[in-house]
Amino acid sequence: MGMKKRLKIYGGIALAVLLLLSFVRPYRVSDISMNYSLMDGDLVWVENFTAGIHIPSFFFYIDQHLWSRETGILRGDILAFRHPLDRRLYLKRCVALPGDRIFQKNKNLYLQIASDSERTRAYGERLHLPLKKREGEWWLENPYARLYDVVHDSRVVGPPELIDYPATTIPPHRYFMMGDYRDNSTDSRFFGPVPYDYIYYRVFEVWQRSRSFEEMATIRHFDRSEETMRREKY
Repeated sequence: MGMKKRLKIYGGIALAVLLLLSFVRPYRVSDISMNYSLMDGDLVWVENFTAGIHIPSFFFYIDQHLWSRETGILRGDILAFRHPLDRRLYLKRCVALPGDRIFQKNKNLYLQIASDSERTRAYGERLHLPLKKREGEWWLENPYARLYDVVHDSRVVGPPELIDYPATTIPPHRYFMMGDYRDNSTDSRFFGPVPYDYIYYRVFEVWQRSRSFEEMATIRHFDRSEETMRREKY
């Protein structure tokens, strides 16, 4: 086989792999903000078509969709998005869609579907989710805690964004993201709802590291940089 033919074959294979990785790729979890749904060391597979086709990230980030499909993003999805203040991708859970209202009080998360009290009440009753009436309006109380591994730690006493968050209506084309490990997550409580064009991928499969007793007993619960922060009351 001649060199020119070999180069064509290798080039075709490289192009096919590049095209495949534009739509489906592995992503290694490297932080603890999604404990215990995703743990440091887990391998997840992400896809780039359910929520639209984004310009893929290959050592660079262009915050733009080639084809938009915002209806593909659902509450509870784990999404890979570019941190608004950083040039890297974060994995967090989408807890509120455009038009939803949300607030947090004493670490309890409250969600109102489409900013509609009665719709929220009907939604909660249909899905058997805890409801709370506050100031004459219905809210879902900690709706994700019933279905996912949402974790709190009583040792965390600050900063205030981790305890309380003011009532906010999510603007159009933006999504509120939170880590399942609520008390050790830099998320939308700090940088606000994430623009749609910052959302690159959706997690669709998880390959978990060992969940043995010994492994679980040795996992990190706090980033070293947070050691001082979590002891400061406000």
